[in-house]
Amino acid sequence: MNGHLGTMDTLALVPLEQAMQRTGVGLAACDADGHLTLLSPVLQELFGVSFSPVPEEDFPCYFNLLTEDGRSPLAYQEIPLVRSRRGEFVRDALLTARRPDGRLVHLRCNAAPLEDECGEPQGAVVLVQDVTGQQEAEREREAVKNRVIETINHEFRNPLAALLGHLELIRDRADALPPDLAESVDAIERAGWRLRDLVDAATELVEVGVTPHRY
Repeated sequence: MNGHLGTMDTLALVPLEQAMQRTGVGLAACDADGHLTLLSPVLQELFGVSFSPVPEEDFPCYFNLLTEDGRSPLAYQEIPLVRSRRGEFVRDALLTARRPDGRLVHLRCNAAPLEDECGEPQGAVVLVQDVTGQQEAEREREAVKNRVIETINHEFRNPLAALLGHLELIRDRADALPPDLAESVDAIERAGWRLRDLVDAATELVEVGVTPHRY
């Protein structure tokens, strides 16, 4: 072996290492005692570490793992690889890690237990995907959505509420209005309520993330 991977009898390591180098797959594994046995080159580069058979208790510090929001250290019991070593199948678990340069990376993990031919536990394996770009794009979309809703409320909803409020005051004195002026007030009021319905619909579209079709 060339030092990229640890030893693990349950996997054909040489072909596996070649496949990982060519495809950029992030893969790690541990044995039944929780010691790291495999760390793909992609993950070594991502975490800024070289392979070492560290015990699972040291995983959080060794890989600088944090909770999904990136604010708190991740307890080793919550690490997907550790959870799978204990028999759990983990699907799409999200966590973060701090790279040596200080940058946070967001990771999606899928992990599964490993067993021998007799069904005896042999450890676990985890597939790791860097989803930092997707997470940042989602945060940007959320920020844009919030700005749009704030603009709708400030520039449209509030003035409309004031307009309809004044129309209600005028409506209280409708008997004193000439017929033609009363009809104009009715038309303004109908238009105001129609605009409010449109504002409500636009807000709902933004909140659920639906983009109106362009014609």
